[in-house]
Amino acid sequence: MCAFFGLSKLCNNMKKVYLLNPVSDREVVSYFKSIAVHPDGIEVMDKKSVFYTLRIKDLSSPAANILKQEALAAGAELATAWSVIKDPDIIADALLMGTYRQIEIIAQKIKSQQFGLSDVADELESAIKNLFNTRSTLRYRDASINLEDGPRLMGILNVTPDSFSDGGRFLSTEAAVEHGLELCEHGADIIDVGGESTRPGSGPVDAEEEKRRVIPVIQRLREKIKIPISIDTMKSDVAAAALDNGADIVNDVSAMTFDKGMQEVVRKYRAAIVLMHMKGTPQSMQVAPQYSDVIAEILSFLEQRVLHAIKAGIDKDRIIIDPGIGFGKAVKHNLLILKHVRAFKLLGLPVLIGTSRKSFIGKLTNTETGQRMYGSVATAAWAAAHGVDIIRVHDVKETKQALLMTKHIMDA
Repeated sequence: MCAFFGLSKLCNNMKKVYLLNPVSDREVVSYFKSIAVHPDGIEVMDKKSVFYTLRIKDLSSPAANILKQEALAAGAELATAWSVIKDPDIIADALLMGTYRQIEIIAQKIKSQQFGLSDVADELESAIKNLFNTRSTLRYRDASINLEDGPRLMGILNVTPDSFSDGGRFLSTEAAVEHGLELCEHGADIIDVGGESTRPGSGPVDAEEEKRRVIPVIQRLREKIKIPISIDTMKSDVAAAALDNGADIVNDVSAMTFDKGMQEVVRKYRAAIVLMHMKGTPQSMQVAPQYSDVIAEILSFLEQRVLHAIKAGIDKDRIIIDPGIGFGKAVKHNLLILKHVRAFKLLGLPVLIGTSRKSFIGKLTNTETGQRMYGSVATAAWAAAHGVDIIRVHDVKETKQALLMTKHIMDA
């Protein structure tokens, strides 16, 4: 073929070096296998194959200097403010850059050091283990869902008169059930049923009205579909009624801070729980939200809520985290969350993202709510390529196709 097209010289001088840019250890293992590396060799080299950059906040000058020395000794690198060399009182952030094995060695070396480095060592070990050993199964009730083969789609079913995108469309039980079945047919892996809008500025709904809206829908869907059903609520009374009638997951945008009884309901029913970050309340969250470091602040909040849930008796493998795009975030915050979404894998839990048709897409693309499907699908494909486990969407059919192509590219 080369000779036929007069390309024999090009074929004989084929490039011998080209770039591979793995985003995870799972992907680099596929590279090892493609060149027939022995399984024992893969086990040895796996922890040396992916390069991580970890941001470490608020290091004292002595701590930064010690960490720099240990990083260099391990063959890694640490970047920090130049002034830590001459100013013993400065507090600075740092970027630690290295492989799993190098960071593991550094953490071991600084465990006995002063200046807060023992705490840094614990966080480094936890972070690198969680990034390397991503959880592949979510348990709910007496069942589980496999997350290993790419993101699962959570189809949105709002039984509300005032949700920002589809409010009023599925108010009747018949219309809601029909739409739920359609979402299932289009490839939804979870159906998320909500009876109270949490759009910016929305007002509260009492528990009885919320139950009146969602329980008949959940009952009917449970009779017809086998995939897990989620109840989108902040109220423990509504969650308990939904779980009694066939729901499996509680999607709580307050991360169980609104209703203290929620933790007992989730524990009792052995349900899965989505813990989401929200700054303020739906009524106040979009009034000029401010962060000094949006990723670090959301991570800290979610970590505390996860620890609270585990302490309350909820199994870790039943917990999902959601950074809460659009819930007390400006456009720049939402973009940063998406750009750095792999950072949330540091907690070692499935990550859920919900961008579908949200206002930041409208502001960036100058589109109304009903015209934001393409922007929403783009964010879903990005999230899938960067390790997100569950994506909450209105447009299941279109997103499913985009994620299928994303998976084929990543698995090639």
